[in-house]
Amino acid sequence: MLVNTSAPPAEPRRGAIWSIDDPERDLDSNLVRLPADEEIASHLGAEVDVLVHVVSGHGTLSTDDGETPLRVGDLVFLPRRSRRGFRAGADGLGYLTVHRRRQSLQIGSGPPGQ
Repeated sequence: MLVNTSAPPAEPRRGAIWSIDDPERDLDSNLVRLPADEEIASHLGAEVDVLVHVVSGHGTLSTDDGETPLRVGDLVFLPRRSRRGFRAGADGLGYLTVHRRRQSLQIGSGPPGQ
């Protein structure tokens, strides 16, 4: 058991409220919470495809294709390097993201001799 997504924290905390922390994982996943009427500004996604599953509240997803309403149960696919932004509705917005783990940059991790 990792987390129960139906039991969000009581305080109106913003951002990733849960993430997988196993260092040997192949996947990344985050439970993201936006309080009422807050947003994550439109931005260019990373080099990974992302699945988004809405677990609480409602809101809007903005992409290059326009705006899409989000509600509990919606499952969205965001291709890598696609533009996206999120805005929470009056009840806030909670969603789970799942994507391939991105390799972090490490000092000295280049090819041998460099």
